[in-house]
Amino acid sequence: MESRYLINLVNFKPQFFKAQSNVSVWHKVPVKRRSAVMVLLFLGKEGELRVILTKRSRKLKNFSGHISLPGGKADHGLESEFQCARREMEEEIGISRHNSLLRNKYGFVLDELKTLPSYLARTFLAVTPCIGFINWNENTQHHERILRDLVLNPGESASIFSVPLRDFLQPPSEIFHPKECLKQSHIKTKWGGLPWNLRSFVFPQLNHNEVPWLEDVEDLSSESEDETHEDQEFDVRTRNCWGLTANILHDVAEIIYNGKKSVIGEEDLIWSLLNHGQLQSSGRTEFELRLSNNTKGCLFSEVLPDDEIKRLKVLYKNP
Repeated sequence: MESRYLINLVNFKPQFFKAQSNVSVWHKVPVKRRSAVMVLLFLGKEGELRVILTKRSRKLKNFSGHISLPGGKADHGLESEFQCARREMEEEIGISRHNSLLRNKYGFVLDELKTLPSYLARTFLAVTPCIGFINWNENTQHHERILRDLVLNPGESASIFSVPLRDFLQPPSEIFHPKECLKQSHIKTKWGGLPWNLRSFVFPQLNHNEVPWLEDVEDLSSESEDETHEDQEFDVRTRNCWGLTANILHDVAEIIYNGKKSVIGEEDLIWSLLNHGQLQSSGRTEFELRLSNNTKGCLFSEVLPDDEIKRLKVLYKNP
């Protein structure tokens, strides 16, 4: 059972901004700039750790049709990262935020294992990954471990599926061979003049290892919304998990399987931007809009001092 590797996550000590705080920068930015996603893990049919992913509805303004983790913006200043992620998960895919209801209906509770440092989304939100684990009651038989009657919110999610967490290790591990990922890529690029990771993981749409209770959830995608692609190399339709979601899951896999201890997320960049007039409670600044749209020549050095740019380049130079 791969659940034994979760001890690495429990022992992981997050490094927040400037390594000077035990609190994430998430609590420093305005509420309108806070977002949280749920990395919901469970054990698959062969004892492997799997993570639940969704395809975002075409009705959404940002990143419609993309593969993502359940999540969204904070509602108010007193809402914690896990409260935000669990509320959004309930709204998007129907898994209750309340453990008492989960225990009574399904026979499990959602263990809140860890919150990771925040990542900077290209929409200039501080995104905190919250890692949860579906912990079944030991008296619940294996064939009874089913999440019945899951219903997607058509305004939020078009489909739901799961993949093995180990498949996000990069490069692939000699010990933990990919189970379902058909191909992956990693490009060390730049965004706004700072080092940035662009990762991609391609999975087959038709997956014989999928758990039945996810296969039974109605796919709300219309043919015009279909984001899968016929992959000429493998002659199957595929889903591509890339961008921020791919980076988060890569880091989670590194922590759990390899005990990764290096810097993850972009806490220092978020803190620096906040202290230099960006990430304010009102709408996005002119600079943020230009960088979000990948305007040519737009650089973080426009709003951050040279010594801070140099420090951030050193901090983020490694994958």
